[in-house]
Amino acid sequence: MAKPNIIISSQDLHRLETMLENQPNLTPTMQHLEDELARADVVEPQDLPANVVSMNAKVLVVIAPATEATEITLVYPHDFKGEKGQVNIVAPVGAAILGLMEGQEIEWPQPDGHMMCVKIEKVLYQPEREGNFL
Repeated sequence: MAKPNIIISSQDLHRLETMLENQPNLTPTMQHLEDELARADVVEPQDLPANVVSMNAKVLVVIAPATEATEITLVYPHDFKGEKGQVNIVAPVGAAILGLMEGQEIEWPQPDGHMMCVKIEKVLYQPEREGNFL
């Protein structure tokens, strides 16, 4: 499966690059995230399409082999509290979905060496769409 195009806001890119630069050791997932950031189309926050997964977005995803969608919120490590539905950007599912549009899917390596397939069903909430650029 070819990797889908991804779109990231310049604000998310800057914050994530800064976070990764300040890590003493990058996990394999962080290295994959770094690769994804390098290949992303970068736009200004106000120009981010409304159906794209950004940081702090609330999204319905299907993670194979499941067929039911799960609601998750993509958060930065410092915001991760382990609350229901929260997914850290440095977790495999979090890194996989950043920048994807509704309907897109991606195969993503898991720490155990297996691949997982994640599909974006719907972006329920996106801060940029709501004018929240903090």
